[in-house]
Amino acid sequence: MRESTDDAENAPAFETAREAAVGMGVGWTLGNTYDCHGTWFDSVRTETSWGNPIVTRDFIRFVAKTGFGAVRVPVTWYPHMDADGIIQEEWLRRVRRTVRMVIAEGMYCIIDSKHDTGSMRMYGGGWISAERENFTQNAERVRSMWRQIATYFSEESEKLLFEGFSELIDKECDWDMPSAAEMEVVNDWNQLFVDTVRATGGANAQRNLIICPYGGGSSEYLLSGFVLPKDTVPDRLIVGVRMYTPIGFTSRTATWARQTDEFDCLCEEELQRAFEALDRNPTTEGVPLMIMEYGAMDRSNAGQRARYAAAVVSHARVRKMPCFYWDDGVCYDILNRNTLTVRYPEIVTAIVSSGRTGGE
Repeated sequence: MRESTDDAENAPAFETAREAAVGMGVGWTLGNTYDCHGTWFDSVRTETSWGNPIVTRDFIRFVAKTGFGAVRVPVTWYPHMDADGIIQEEWLRRVRRTVRMVIAEGMYCIIDSKHDTGSMRMYGGGWISAERENFTQNAERVRSMWRQIATYFSEESEKLLFEGFSELIDKECDWDMPSAAEMEVVNDWNQLFVDTVRATGGANAQRNLIICPYGGGSSEYLLSGFVLPKDTVPDRLIVGVRMYTPIGFTSRTATWARQTDEFDCLCEEELQRAFEALDRNPTTEGVPLMIMEYGAMDRSNAGQRARYAAAVVSHARVRKMPCFYWDDGVCYDILNRNTLTVRYPEIVTAIVSSGRTGGE
């Protein structure tokens, strides 16, 4: 295998990270599909085990016609790995089928490692976490996992991006206030991801990669501990964060926050402050940012959710940040995957129109 630096010199130039970010526009996430996992089913039809249908070309074409420019495809890999960490060929093929359908419709596609990280440990997830002991124990297995993924997709077009680790958190499942040492471990995981992908060569020598801070968080504290990985090629990294602000509006389960069904002036002010905090963050200066997830649970308040979505997309658009609505097919859904219809037209219209207003 050639060294990645040679590949970068000889391969046709890819888009820069900023060019890709501008090109994506508004995105949609295929949640609760390839990221499904648990102990009560096998891997034969994993993507339907949380209630969503098999992904079809007709549905992906529908997503594109609805007005989205990119699809994020969260993937959980560990249920499809053997004891030696080898990913099943059939699983890779199934993920690639959807990736190619997305790109064939002219959209960008993102794949990641979803519940291999995170808090769903009662089902076997979260085996990659933000502790030094975990890094020492699992670094080689994670390197092998990303080497296999990157190699399998190495010749796919520049419209495919890899997101390293979606929601890396500690073993206590603390989303908001990790220690400095735990945030440092996340930086090490991110560097391992970048190094591993680049070493596979081919198109991966230049492919745009998405790096997330601890928990994918967007707070000033979490971003203060973030360090951008070193890379062998310039301008190919994007920083991805989650934005569920204000949490008392977007989540019914956030009982510690002010719960409201209305996206009122207090919600608007809180969201604006969250974006202004991103503006002030020095650790991501000069690097494009992306909202990997945003969305609001249904409270029979579609009009208010539309106001919220328009506000998020508008804030992101003026900052040239692509943003991806989290659609799980259940309580955050906006598209009906069974009937290929828009379930909440006012929300989708708000997203698409806000992404275009004054856009480039």
